[in-house]
Amino acid sequence: MTKHKFQIGLVIAFTYLLVHLLIPPVSVRAQEVSLSIAPPLTEITIQPGRSYTQIITVKNDGIPVTISAKIFPFVPFDRQGHVELIEDQNSVNAFSGWFFFDPSPIPLAPTRSHDFYVKITPPAGAEEKDYYFTFIAEVKNDNSLGINSSQAQARIGTNILVRLSKDGNPQKKASLVEFSAPKIIDSFSALSYKVLIGNSGYSFFKPVGKITIDQVFGSTTTLNLTPLNILVGGSREITCIQGEVLIPCKLPGRFLIGIYRANLSFTIDGSGESIEKQIYTIAFPFSIILGLITIFIIYRIIKKLTS
Repeated sequence: MTKHKFQIGLVIAFTYLLVHLLIPPVSVRAQEVSLSIAPPLTEITIQPGRSYTQIITVKNDGIPVTISAKIFPFVPFDRQGHVELIEDQNSVNAFSGWFFFDPSPIPLAPTRSHDFYVKITPPAGAEEKDYYFTFIAEVKNDNSLGINSSQAQARIGTNILVRLSKDGNPQKKASLVEFSAPKIIDSFSALSYKVLIGNSGYSFFKPVGKITIDQVFGSTTTLNLTPLNILVGGSREITCIQGEVLIPCKLPGRFLIGIYRANLSFTIDGSGESIEKQIYTIAFPFSIILGLITIFIIYRIIKKLTS
């Protein structure tokens, strides 16, 4: 009897292992929320009391969701162009009369999109200066669809830069906070340039310019600056651009030698007086010299020990 029970238990165990080996486990994945928004940025120059309407399109590339729209003011956050939303109710209420759009929740099926018509009307008595806002499309919390908690709070935004001016020509002023590179580098090191431009005027602008790098008695290389918006009261680290690809402001080449003269020149929005600065870098093959010295010392030691 005991032997019979043992045989039954063995068959059950074998069947259990066979089932779990042959039948793959069923994975349960939370469904994904995926939204896109266009345009990525809106820039407006408008007179106080006038109106402007912007269409903002939100597309659903994921599961069915319900979205709602909000607008928050923001301020520059760092030198990389990030911003900080001001979401306290007093700040939001202060600009509630500037914007008109439908805030009702909108159900959005997969692959479908919705156009928000945003009418912007600054009051006639508003101060002439820049105002910065972010239009937010936010997913309404609904976990009945299997959305994880972080995605249930998903939001996507597009920035709106409002330049308030009666004559359409506010004062713009740039300051070159930093243009730098190492003074001396090894020939096998990269030669990178740091460009930091500040905005000390009354309206946002884009720097339009380039870095021209001349190897003394050699070739010339040009790096074009990326025309990034610099907001009032802030500064921004500017990268370079090749075609439509953002790249570091770095001199190409694996081996550099000699004296390199770099001249930075840019204008505000491509017009007006050019701001310029020139710096120098010396590239020398220190690593090769050090290697030769090391080889020479080792050679002398071996020769001394074998003599």
